[in-house]
Amino acid sequence: MLASLPPEILENICDKLNGIDLQRLSLTAKWLHKVAFRQLWRSMTIQPYPERERHCISPYGPSQPCLQYTRELRFDPGVDADPKRCIHASDWLGYMGNWAEKVPLHQYTWEARGDSFGLEGGKLLRVKFECLAQRAVILLNRFKDGQLESFSWKAPMGCHFDNIANLVKANARQLEELELELQGWSQDRESRESTVIHHEDNPEVWDKIPASTMLSRQMFGLQEAASEAAERTCFPNLRSLKFTRVPLRDENTGIQVTASSINLNALRHLSLRMCAYWMPFLSSIMESQTPLQLNTLEILDFCLDTPHETAKSKAATITEFIDSFKGLEELTVSICGPTSSLQFWEHVAGHAASLKRFVYHQRITDQDEELLNSRLGRDSSDLGISSEDRNCIRKDPSQNPLSRLNLDFIGLTCAPKYLKDILLPFVSKRSLKVLHIRHTGMSSGPSASWVFNHALELKITEGENEGVPIDDKTKAGSSLNGDAEEHVRLSLEEFATAVRERREWKTPPLQQSFREFANWAFGSNGIKSLEYIVSGDLSHGNRYSANNALICRVVGGERRYRVISQERGGPEWRDVKSRYGSALEACPVENIVPEYN
Repeated sequence: MLASLPPEILENICDKLNGIDLQRLSLTAKWLHKVAFRQLWRSMTIQPYPERERHCISPYGPSQPCLQYTRELRFDPGVDADPKRCIHASDWLGYMGNWAEKVPLHQYTWEARGDSFGLEGGKLLRVKFECLAQRAVILLNRFKDGQLESFSWKAPMGCHFDNIANLVKANARQLEELELELQGWSQDRESRESTVIHHEDNPEVWDKIPASTMLSRQMFGLQEAASEAAERTCFPNLRSLKFTRVPLRDENTGIQVTASSINLNALRHLSLRMCAYWMPFLSSIMESQTPLQLNTLEILDFCLDTPHETAKSKAATITEFIDSFKGLEELTVSICGPTSSLQFWEHVAGHAASLKRFVYHQRITDQDEELLNSRLGRDSSDLGISSEDRNCIRKDPSQNPLSRLNLDFIGLTCAPKYLKDILLPFVSKRSLKVLHIRHTGMSSGPSASWVFNHALELKITEGENEGVPIDDKTKAGSSLNGDAEEHVRLSLEEFATAVRERREWKTPPLQQSFREFANWAFGSNGIKSLEYIVSGDLSHGNRYSANNALICRVVGGERRYRVISQERGGPEWRDVKSRYGSALEACPVENIVPEYN
């Protein structure tokens, strides 16, 4: 049947298939492989090999006839990035130092690592080309100028920043998608990755330039000599710009990345995560007075030591930017500081006609300096909403700005005991399908889980191991709810419910406050359109799967809902990730490679 179709129809069919299906089709016959060849190589993603496949890694990259059709190039360490899968993360094999001393000029190139061996667990392990970064340098040099339309690199090393900048500049006029996700390095590593160059005005003075600043300088043309806008890099066709930790100003030259670098009429997706000088960049966009047509916007600010006035200024910049245009379909904001959420949401409501997905993440400074993760702060449990304001929106949900939105997805950092009052506007609507209770993974260790009662899980496990009946444990003098927000004694009924939950769902028992919220949300007086409640941190795949859960509505059963851990997975998890994956993964605080956290 396929053989009877005209070639142009077959190519159109191939263009609609995803990568795996297209690859399978190309392997069924030689003539089909020839037809699908162009589409097969249009998009290419480079990922590290799994540990079990390190022995069979090819020493050769794709041939030039393949690469000539490539328009989309991505380097991705994967959602479950293991530092041992990237030998740049740490000298875990113990050979890099000696080897680098022998060939210092070529220590980062693909070819030079061809004879690299290491010792792991007493076995000789060949790691040739295993690292994502090793496979990059020679590949970047094989593309013609202006060939790429989409370029993405997550977690690059500083040694490749020059290559990245050169590739971006060479393809700037054709690029439609640009994504760079840099890592947050320690001061020691940042110092090692810095570049030392002569001062512009005094050749006897040396400047130490951070690697990320040097990347921005080269990529956008922020040198003193290119101070004129006409000499800087321009992106006339850019539809999607996603930066993480990419500074938008060169502190040494004082030159700022401005709106003139981008054709704002074409831009549809903008994501700025922890990018220094993001405020002046947004201001320059507003000052350009160009009508924006953004569909998605993500702003992640992560500076816990921000003074109160500065925090207010940052929030004001975001709200002013949001007010400057209409038409957002997906909005993600993560800010630090005691910002009033209700006031912020008033500005979000200006996009009521189009907005379908809204993520609002608020972090505050952790006052407990004894905790290891206190420097990273903690999630706000009440979203900065005072008890007076909560009483107001409880009595009159129309006073809540969310009442003007018809969202199908909302993600909030909020303790379950406050969520009912905040979500009351959706009881009378039929739009909300998914609620994500966001809880940063790095904060879930020292602080109590908002969903699972881990202390009670431990008590029950101890009781089972000791053969103590449930009612005897319930009568124990100490609190069984030690991991909850309030230390209260459980009734026999509550304890029996907890035991039944962990037996049926194979998860820790729920916190009583979350159980009450879920009973309401999936109950007759709750949000009738709600399909799922997702809890936890999904910004980095399965990194925090032990604390992540999916709560699904149950129709026609004794229970109103059931809980599925992320570790167990299943069709429900696949469904919610396929539909709302970008919103669930939004605003990651940590590095892709845990080694750098």
